[in-house]
Amino acid sequence: MAIHLQTDDLRRLQERSARIRDNFGVKRIGIFGSVARGEETPTSDIDILVEFSEGKATFRNFMALITYLEDLFGRRVDLITTGGIDPYLRPYIEGEVIWCEA
Repeated sequence: MAIHLQTDDLRRLQERSARIRDNFGVKRIGIFGSVARGEETPTSDIDILVEFSEGKATFRNFMALITYLEDLFGRRVDLITTGGIDPYLRPYIEGEVIWCEA
């Protein structure tokens, strides 16, 4: 079941990547954490890493993107920007993120 959830979440994100890019100024977006590892449960949140296009990393875009993604997935989303990754966690996150074209 975990692999099905992973595939479904990735597919949803990929299918909407152009809209996400255009509406929120996203350069690239990806899933990491339990969903990327195929270890999520039905109650897991979704960890998403985003890189905004130059000049588009605004509070408004960040908050609107969280709302959009939570509506899309129907569950809590933890959104982090590529510039906001804790240096200690960076190698782990970058090692497991599955990028979608955005």
